[in-house]
Amino acid sequence: MNALLLIAVFIGALLLVIGGFAFANRRRLAAADAVRSRLGGDGGANSILRNELPISILRDSRVSDIPVLEQLLSGRGMAFWLEREIAQAGSKQRPGEVVLFALLFGLIGLTLGEWFGGALVAMLGLALGLPLPLAVLRVRQRRRKQRFTEQLPEALDLLINALKAGYSLQSAIEFAGRETAAPLGPELVRFHDESRLGIDIRTALIALQERVGTEDARMFVTSLLLQRETGGNLTELLYNISTLVRQRLAFQGQVETLTAEPKLSAYILTALPFFVFGAVTILSPDYMKPLLTTPAGQKMIAYAVISMLLGFFIMMRIADAEL
Repeated sequence: MNALLLIAVFIGALLLVIGGFAFANRRRLAAADAVRSRLGGDGGANSILRNELPISILRDSRVSDIPVLEQLLSGRGMAFWLEREIAQAGSKQRPGEVVLFALLFGLIGLTLGEWFGGALVAMLGLALGLPLPLAVLRVRQRRRKQRFTEQLPEALDLLINALKAGYSLQSAIEFAGRETAAPLGPELVRFHDESRLGIDIRTALIALQERVGTEDARMFVTSLLLQRETGGNLTELLYNISTLVRQRLAFQGQVETLTAEPKLSAYILTALPFFVFGAVTILSPDYMKPLLTTPAGQKMIAYAVISMLLGFFIMMRIADAEL
């Protein structure tokens, strides 16, 4: 009976979250249809606009499409922090969506934990489910930052060649952005567009650094700002930065090769208890039943899971060399 009640609560909460997203999207689509109907006419540009989203020259700074979340999160420090994390991950989500997904996964972990193991395991499921969307963002951030670092030397070479050909700094950055693939290329083009629209170059460069979020980007931006204030040979400065980034990438590859074995050991040692637990449960359910049904067994499971996860993070932290 309790399991059916928990399932009903979980399904109801899931439908509520999905309904909220559907309602928010319905309002957005209704507004888009209203704009298209006011444009009127057939063919030409209007026929193109009917197949696209409405274009606005204003930046949509809403935290969420759901009014309640918009009121709760708008102007909060947490919302600004989530916006920065989302931007560095290259995601199109809004802070409100991340919060909703965190609540949803926390509810899923709470329900499954209560269903399978009791209150203590339910709290463990809640603690594991809530930070899951942020963990996904951090993984995307790490991959995107690595891609930025790999693209930066080639982009700097294009920038150096453009400066030698007589381009201004803004035009050279635009040229490098047009010739560089995502994710670095669009960010350089965005810097050029911001400076062309009247934003101060220093402000646009700092915004570029915040969106990228790597040490190499900070070094690049800091070098440009110092060069603008003190003068000097810009092409030589950029060449030295490109050389330094290439050397760091080569050294990073050597470090990753040396740390591959302890990282693999961490994965194996963490996955092995779960594999053994699942195999023994399938082969001999009665043998594992006291561990799953008794309060002492549930506490032992929670302690074992927490210990294994803590050991995994410690081993990965030891093997992760910051360059």
